[in-house]
Amino acid sequence: MPSLLPAQWVSVGVTGGVPISPWSRTYPDAALYTRTPMNGPNDLYTKPYAIGPTLDVNLTWNLAIEAGFLYQRLHQDVTTGLILYPGSGNVNFGYREDVAGNQWLFPLLLKYHIRRFPFRPFVEAGATLRHLDTLNGQGVQVDYHLNPNPTTFVIQTSSNPDTAITLGGGVRWRLLDFDLAPEVRFLHWTSPDFQPSRNQAMLMLGITFPARVH
Repeated sequence: MPSLLPAQWVSVGVTGGVPISPWSRTYPDAALYTRTPMNGPNDLYTKPYAIGPTLDVNLTWNLAIEAGFLYQRLHQDVTTGLILYPGSGNVNFGYREDVAGNQWLFPLLLKYHIRRFPFRPFVEAGATLRHLDTLNGQGVQVDYHLNPNPTTFVIQTSSNPDTAITLGGGVRWRLLDFDLAPEVRFLHWTSPDFQPSRNQAMLMLGITFPARVH
């Protein structure tokens, strides 16, 4: 009975990417009610890179499964003025914070390669999961006397992973014993929480060994 897997059925490597769509969101600056007027930003953005290891399981019928993870860094700037809490009698005189945290993307994609030589175009579809760590940083809190005091901030994020519907396409070719695979990947996030944009596009480059293209 013939095997469902080719001789070189596992490839390992590294994948990196840069955004080719907006990966930041900027809101109007806000003013703090201090003795000396202070303005601060309201921004949410990721660093313009993603990188991590990858594993390809090469099947027959020109199919392959890709799994791995990508590392990114998320930043958020928050500035808010006077806040009244109705019914509680509590007042927050405003604060400004600059926090950041690590986020991890876990793509699981099914790929179909088209038999063309010396290049092999491919398309892919699947899902990407994201885990976002706790956001930590520094800032100022306005006190009762309208003075800004340095303090630390911690934002606890959800422990449940976010999910993005993922589509892409590219081309794969052999260089010595390695395969190079540039591609464009699209992600649609199903949740807007801590997302600069729910629709994102990345230019990716994967390097895997051993080569699959012959």
